[in-house]
Order: sequence, then structure tokens, then C-alpha cells
Amino acid sequence: MLSGFLFLTLLIICVAAVSLFILNKTSEVASIHGRISQLQISTLSLIKTDNDFFDLETINNSYFETHESIFLNRRDSLKIRIQSGMDYIFHESKNGVIASLTVIDSLFNQYDIKFKLLENLLYAKGFKDFGLEGQMRLHAHKLEESQFKVSMLSVLSLRRNEKDFFLRHDLMYVTSLNKLADQLLKELKASPLNNQEAIFHLQEYQRYFNKLAAIQIQIGLSSNDGLRNELNLLSNELTSKYFDLSEYSYQASTQTQMQARIFYLFIVGGAVLFSLISGYWISKRLSSPIAKLSKLMNSVVSQKKIVKIDFTTDNAAEEINTLTRSFIHLMSQTNGHMKEIKSKSRLLKKRNQDLKKLNHELDSFIYSTAHDLRSPLTSLLGLLNIMNHENKQEDLKPYIQMMQSSIYRMEDFIGQIVGFSKNKRLDLVIEKIDLYSMISEIFDNHQFVEGANKIDRLIQVTDDIPCFSDRARVIILFNNLISNAIRYADLQKPNPFIKINIAVNEIEMVMEFSDNGIGIGEEHLDKVFNMFYRANVKSKGSGLGLFIFKETINKLNGSVNVESELSVGTKFVVRIPNYFSQQLIENEKNVTLLFA
Repeated sequence: MLSGFLFLTLLIICVAAVSLFILNKTSEVASIHGRISQLQISTLSLIKTDNDFFDLETINNSYFETHESIFLNRRDSLKIRIQSGMDYIFHESKNGVIASLTVIDSLFNQYDIKFKLLENLLYAKGFKDFGLEGQMRLHAHKLEESQFKVSMLSVLSLRRNEKDFFLRHDLMYVTSLNKLADQLLKELKASPLNNQEAIFHLQEYQRYFNKLAAIQIQIGLSSNDGLRNELNLLSNELTSKYFDLSEYSYQASTQTQMQARIFYLFIVGGAVLFSLISGYWISKRLSSPIAKLSKLMNSVVSQKKIVKIDFTTDNAAEEINTLTRSFIHLMSQTNGHMKEIKSKSRLLKKRNQDLKKLNHELDSFIYSTAHDLRSPLTSLLGLLNIMNHENKQEDLKPYIQMMQSSIYRMEDFIGQIVGFSKNKRLDLVIEKIDLYSMISEIFDNHQFVEGANKIDRLIQVTDDIPCFSDRARVIILFNNLISNAIRYADLQKPNPFIKINIAVNEIEMVMEFSDNGIGIGEEHLDKVFNMFYRANVKSKGSGLGLFIFKETINKLNGSVNVESELSVGTKFVVRIPNYFSQQLIENEKNVTLLFA
């Protein structure tokens, strides 16, 4: 055992030393790979800055006035960062990376030279009143002045060709402009007015235009020629070389990690082999009685029945023999219990399967029945609406309205059945609830119910602590109470009202709902939550509303208390849990995961 312990200690020291070496090597490769990625990002940022410069500063008067640009300043900063990154990688990398980086450095220098040349050409070209374009426009405007008595048609033809060239980049307009300028120059020289100043402005205009045309040709008449095309080709080549370099760096990192995995697998394999050999030796020399007893226990457990056991070992202590006898007795009792458990488990499993099948069939029956019943009811409503519009016999209208009312009650009954089924099956969905807005929306949905506009609404919500619960089920509660309060309101009273007081704390929401309607008799109070029970003989409902109301409260783990008196009114006190604290815990977990 001492030898084994010493060997394991030596093995741990070797693993630690090699792990530090591999970790250092992996860190170096990862650092180089990260630097290459940063270098690639900086280069791409510089190329984007150059494109932004060409797109924005070539039409910026401030740039041509001061020859300064935020894009050029940003470019200089990125260029310094790129050069610093390259110097670091050159100093820390091996030959494979250095060779690729040398090519990238050369391409980058070519790109930088081309950019500076293009930038100088664009600055020389100018814009509006600056540069060559400004000079050309100055002489063009001079020619347009009436004092020089130059044909306005000729000047306009020159300007049209000028604009067409800069818009379409077609050399045909350069030839046309020079031809028109030469012809106009001959006319001016042959004119008896001898307008030397006009001749001067025309010559200068033509000279500056030709300079601008030459610069535009050098910049590029299309996207496939000139300096812009060369810049695009160099940027594409830079991107390709960076990709190759990243691939090489990634492969080097992967190879280093693979070597580390192979080493660890070798060490783990050696450790497992040593553990097996040492464990076998120790068990043979020191733990033979225990191993024999363990084998015996495994054999008995695998056979799952009591067998006659003869356990005799010279080296076994009395404690082992006692343990064996206790084990045999325990197995005997366990087998009896297991037989009973298996029998009951089979019965329970069968009943669960039957129950699941029955629930599934019941759900299918409810939804199928609801669909099959609603379809003809919808058709009947449509026919009744047609009859109501086309019927000219006034004595039939009350019967049509009664039929419509019956159909609406049937649809309400079907909806309650489906709602009850969903309440039973669906789990709670906790979310933040705006109680006041919810109650107002429910009242708005009932505004066209007969008598609803005559009832005063007294709503007070104290929710300094937000309410978190199942929104759909809370809507069922309020909708049920409000609809019943409107339906059974006593409109003969001078001030019929519905009063709702809600207080929300961190633990629960307490709601007191009261009205001064027709009330419920004391003998009915303990039965109002029963299925299909109607406390009022004049009730037009199905008797399911308060039953679903109570089932919904049970699903929310809440409670309800009702007080009522005939001709006085009814008061419901509802308490349901507020999952505010649970939501805070969930939010803290999400924030922790976000910043982990």
C-alpha cells in the first residue's frame, strides 16, 4: 500500500508538471490566435473606415476646406494598432505564422500606399468651390456672365457634357466637350469683339475639366478599373490571407489541445490500470472475506430469491458471520415485501393507464362535442339574424329573440365546460398582472349587457407591490363575479353599485367584491359552489359559473368566503397567493446566468 501511495504521488507530480507545460503552450497558441483575430478585426475596421471616408467625405465641404477628417484620424489610430499587433506577433510567433504575416504586411503596405494616392487625388479633384472642381466651376460661371457675350446655348452644351461625364463616367462626353470648347474658342477668336477675357475663361475651364477627367480616369470610371478597383482587390486579398492565417492558427491550437488530450488519456489509462492491479492485490491479501461476502450478496440480490447459503471462511471475523446471517434474514423479509409491492405496482400502473386513457378520451369528447355543438348553434344564429332582418311580422320578433337568447346561453354553457376542462389540465403560467386595467377591460366587455350602464363601479386597487399570478385564471375569477353582479343586480334600487377593493402584498392578493343586488338566501350559501346548482329560480345561467370559479381558486391555491342576504347584496372575499417573491428569485437567477 505504501508503494502504491508513493507511485500515485509521483504520478500526480508528473501530471502536474506536464499539465503546466501544456497549459503554458496552449496559452501561447491561444494568445497568438487571439492577437490574429484582433488584428483581423482592426484591419476590417480600417477598410470600413476607408469606405466611409470615400462615401461621406468626398461630398463634405469641411474636408476640402481644412483637409482634415475624423475618418482619417480614426484610420491613423487603427493603422498604429495594426502595426503594433503585427510587431507583437512577429516577435512571439513561429515560422508558419511569420511567413503568412509577412505576406499580409506587404499587402497592407500596398493597400495603404494606394489609399493615400487615391485620397490625394480626391482632395485635388475637390468638391463644389474647392480644388480643381471649384476652379472649373469658377471659370464656367464667368462664361455664363452676360458681359462676355458668349452664346449661352454653347455654354449650356459644355456644362451638360461636363455633368454627363461626371454622372456616367463615359469618355465620349470628354471628347464631345473638348470638341465644343475648341469650336467655341475659334468663334470667340474670330469674333470682332476680340473678347480676350472670355477666351481666357474658356481655356481655363477646358484645362481644368481635362485635369478632372484625367483624375477620374485614374480613380476609375467603373468599379472594375482604376485605384478603387485596386483597393478592392487588395482588401479582398487581405481578407483571404487573414482567413488562411486564422485557419493555420486554429489548426495549431487544435493540435496542441489534441496532444494534451492524448497525454491525459495516457495518464488516466495508466492510473486506471495501476488502480486495478493494486486493488486486485489488496483484495486478495487483505479483503478476501469481505469480497466473498459481497459476491454472495450480489448473487442473492441478482437471483431475487432466498437460497441456502454456506459461508465459511477461515480468516473471516465473527462480525462477518453475523453480518451474513443478518443479510439472509433481511433478504427473506425484503423478498416478501417486494412481491407485495410488485403486485400493487402492477395494479396501480394498470389503473393509471386506464385513468390516462379515460382523461384523454374525456378531453377529446369535450372538445369534439363543443365543436360539433357550436357549429349548428352558429348556423342557427345566422339563420335567426336573417329572419330578424327579413321578417316583417312583428309578432314573431319576440320569439326570434328568445331563440337567440337560448342559443347564447347554450354557447355560454359550452364555453364554461371547455374552460373547466382547460383549468383542470393546464399548469399555472405566472406573469405580472395590471389588475386595474384587467377589471376595466372586463367591465367594458359587459357594457352592452342589459342594465350594465345603470350600475355604479367603485374600484380601488392598492398594488404598491406588483401582482404575479396566472392571468387567464384571474380573468376567469373577475369575469365570473362581474357578470353575476350585473346579471343579478337590483335595478329598482336608487343607486345600484359594484364595489371592488383589492390589496396586494408580497404574500397574497386580497380582494373584496361586494354589490347591493338581489342577494342569495342563507340556505343556499353552502351550496352555491356546487356543480349545476342554482340559488335563484329565475337564474338564466347553467349553474356552472361559481363551480368553475371555486375550481379556479383551488387551482391558484387560494380561498374564498361568501356572505349574502336577500334584497341586501352579496360580498365575496377572495385570497390568492402573490408569486412576487418567486418572480424576484427567478429574475436574480436570470441576471446571474447573464453575467456568469
